[in-house]
Amino acid sequence: MINLERLYLIRVPQNIFAIPKYSFGLACIYAGMLIAYWGSLNPWFMWPIGNFYIIFSSLLLCTSMAIGASMKDNTLFNNDNYLIPFLIHILLSYYLLFVNGGHIGGFIFNLFNISVFLSFFWVNKDLLPDILTFIAKAMAILLGVSIVAYVFYLVGFPLPSRDAEFNDGFYSYRNYFFFMIDQRTELELFPRFHSVFLEPGHLGSACVLLLLTQCGKWKKWYNVILLTATLMSFSLAAYVMLIVTVFLNLWIQGKHFIGKLIIAITIIATITIGSFFYRNGDNLLHNLIVMRLEIYDGEMVGNNRVTEDFDVEFENYLGSSDIFIGRDMPKDMFGNSGYKVFIYENGLIGFLLIFLLYLTSMRNTAYWKALTASVILALLAFIVRGYPLWYSNFLPLFAMAHIKKSCFNNTEENDSIL
Repeated sequence: MINLERLYLIRVPQNIFAIPKYSFGLACIYAGMLIAYWGSLNPWFMWPIGNFYIIFSSLLLCTSMAIGASMKDNTLFNNDNYLIPFLIHILLSYYLLFVNGGHIGGFIFNLFNISVFLSFFWVNKDLLPDILTFIAKAMAILLGVSIVAYVFYLVGFPLPSRDAEFNDGFYSYRNYFFFMIDQRTELELFPRFHSVFLEPGHLGSACVLLLLTQCGKWKKWYNVILLTATLMSFSLAAYVMLIVTVFLNLWIQGKHFIGKLIIAITIIATITIGSFFYRNGDNLLHNLIVMRLEIYDGEMVGNNRVTEDFDVEFENYLGSSDIFIGRDMPKDMFGNSGYKVFIYENGLIGFLLIFLLYLTSMRNTAYWKALTASVILALLAFIVRGYPLWYSNFLPLFAMAHIKKSCFNNTEENDSIL
């Protein structure tokens, strides 16, 4: 039997110094949640361990929960409203495994995933702002180095590299270690930036959700880097989420943003018009963003989260009995993402369980504006990305919903992007 009382002080050999139990438990929370956050985004340096990253994250977080439970005054994990969302997540995670043909190993492996979500639900809500700031800083340090290396690449500085593949060759890159270049865009003058992660859209969306939790602190060095990385991703989905986040940021702080809205529209209009003339329209902003906003045959060109073939398949699916538990995605269906894909693969039952998970995990919030902002971004992220259970999506949204009003009132005066 393990005596948890001995964890009050964890001593190194010869008693040179002692680590207080609370500090050790908090360090495990920070490390465990950062590993889960990064792992869900699949950076290349975590490819060798695959999904086993969740084991390391789970062990750290289970250690922190055990330490917290052994403390007389558990200030690490004290959210009394954790049980209902935890039970719904258990039901949801095993339902998703069942309808997607999970094997017995997957059902056992899912226990690690469940323990990570338990730590999210149970953790002291007052710790969430600091946890997300820590993740934002860690992300910014990684991206800061990556951006500098990418600029060196653009100006022709020779950098060591190697070929890299992920998911049995579905993704193919030239890996420059601090960043990757999709081999399909390697010959372009300015390949889209996605650092060490799989796609520009993954990077951009992740940065925007982190910026949401940093409301009122966007002048901090780490948030400036997150914003820069978002803009460099040239992801239309990330740009739309960013614009919404900017005005949610102002609204939460109680600032009058009508004037700022006019300024923002003027700036966006000027940049948009300029993109038509710069290099005669042959530039990244015009090709990847502006052209996708054009209306053709009554449809926005950039509304291409799914292919035409999948749209036909989805219409057929809506009229079938499969709508309740979903269908397997046809093997020849590539390039599809967003809410339609999630509903197609997991059915209305899966969608209902996701809705209940977010609903129950975000109840008893401290500030209604923070909750509203979280719900708006959750809906937007689900529509355009369709990955509601990625740790990089769920954790920032969950944290934002529970941040207290005092955290926004103590931010720097007029600290916003506009």
